[in-house]
Amino acid sequence: MKEFEEQLLRRLKGAKRVLFMGIGEEKMSDDAIGIYIASELLGCNDDRFKIINAGIDPMARMEEIIKFRPSHLVLIDACTLNAPPGTVAILERGHIKDYVPISSHTIPVFIVIDLIIEQIPELHVFMIGIVPESLEGFTELYLYKEGELSIDELNENEDLPFFNIQLTDTLKKVGDQLIEIIKDLIETL
Repeated sequence: MKEFEEQLLRRLKGAKRVLFMGIGEEKMSDDAIGIYIASELLGCNDDRFKIINAGIDPMARMEEIIKFRPSHLVLIDACTLNAPPGTVAILERGHIKDYVPISSHTIPVFIVIDLIIEQIPELHVFMIGIVPESLEGFTELYLYKEGELSIDELNENEDLPFFNIQLTDTLKKVGDQLIEIIKDLIETL
């Protein structure tokens, strides 16, 4: 992970405004890795850094992204690299469509990226892709932070997942490491 952290720091060096966008389906195990990471980083939002949970519909957050005017857009999502579960890689914009299946997303991510770049041509875009261990759906769903947050609070904050995220142990561990790396980067940059 140290090498990945250094690579990420190099990619973001000199960034004026960075938007991290978690993508995924919270009801499909490791497909929720992007929204898990985004949800845990929401407290890091400020004038230079914005974290959003786009869930399965990044298109719905386009206006917000354009209004923030990031210099860098970093997507965080499960990907289909031919590598062991938990592998983390930086995927360049041109390769995202090869490694991120349309599956749970309402509109393919690469189309949303192209639409954003039409509005912000100088935008640097890449993805932190994480290889999932399981994409199983759940038969039992629990509310996110059940007992801590009301249904109204969950409905009113689009950055919070509605259901509890149930990652495999492998991806939970990787997700927690990435959360710490991103927190450190935010403090460093």
